[in-house]
Amino acid sequence: MKKKDIFLFCPFIHDGGLEKTLKIYSSFLSKKFNVFLVTNTFNQKRLNVLDKKVRIINFKNKFFSKSRILNNIYCIFKIISTTKKKLLIFSLQDHFFLCILKFLKFNFRLILRTQTAIINLKNKSEEKFLKKKFFLRKIITFFYKYADLVITFSNQNKLYLEKKIKVKNVKVIYNYFPRFSGAKKKKKIYNVFFIGRLVPDKDPIFFIKNCISLNDKINFNINIVGKGQCLQEIKKICAHSKKKVKIYGFIENGLQKLNKKIDILCITSKFDGTPNVLGEAVSFKIPCLAPRNVGLSNLILSNGKSGYLYNPDSDESFKNNLNSMLNNYDLAIAKSKRAYKNLDKFSLKNTLEKLQKSINEIL
Repeated sequence: MKKKDIFLFCPFIHDGGLEKTLKIYSSFLSKKFNVFLVTNTFNQKRLNVLDKKVRIINFKNKFFSKSRILNNIYCIFKIISTTKKKLLIFSLQDHFFLCILKFLKFNFRLILRTQTAIINLKNKSEEKFLKKKFFLRKIITFFYKYADLVITFSNQNKLYLEKKIKVKNVKVIYNYFPRFSGAKKKKKIYNVFFIGRLVPDKDPIFFIKNCISLNDKINFNINIVGKGQCLQEIKKICAHSKKKVKIYGFIENGLQKLNKKIDILCITSKFDGTPNVLGEAVSFKIPCLAPRNVGLSNLILSNGKSGYLYNPDSDESFKNNLNSMLNNYDLAIAKSKRAYKNLDKFSLKNTLEKLQKSINEIL
């Protein structure tokens, strides 16, 4: 049977969780489809890690790559205008203009994946950080109803999209997290890590300030892995503190490479999708601290039974939870093992195979 073509739409590629998902999705889908990646990027390193079966359509236009909106429109125009086939497009980011084309009755099938937080009336702790973009996000989400299939990461999103936006075909599909071997032990001094993009959304400033403050009472090593616009501010904070902070910079697959050194992973996102780094940490049995009601923190950490949840934007709650983990690491280990056992929700069958089945249903 001849394979069908599927175009993965990812016009703006940097180093983050979405790009990891792109690698996993494209590799898996290439077993059943002819996979084409549509992009306009100069991040060759990220393209080099993709499966060799994935055919890359990279326009390499510097003028349009300087603006995310123009880059998006440019990639859509190029792919729509260069083929006469009825396309199957899987949008992994910046869906708005593709949804507009569907609204205008352009003849292609559209799958989109909600990669970050959307307004769903239940993520109140996240919504207060989304107020500046609230109106824009509401407009963008409204046009999701014109997609043939919407992939999202939570049942709250699904209910909101179905009831409020009237999206007809919504599937909850989690990210895939394979299990790895690993076990933590008690130490005299523990390594506490932040891993992720150093941007305001991920709030590494919250992490570094609170870790330095807590470090006055209990001795532990503070580590940061990542790159982004907050790096200079982090360095300034560290320069004014006597506490030693190790800044690794960006490391490809940093959690996998450093998992033996990591005793505690902290997530401090103001709003988020899954996030990937939390699931990856659980897959290595690393004790985790994450904000309550942000992304899938509650689900992955079983509402605190399989990890630690602090109240978002609360310095006191964050430090109290981290202090508890450091002073009772045996309990932290026990919780991490419980989280590891609960990874069935993120198995191959419940994620990638469910994704393939959902795509086949619209063909």
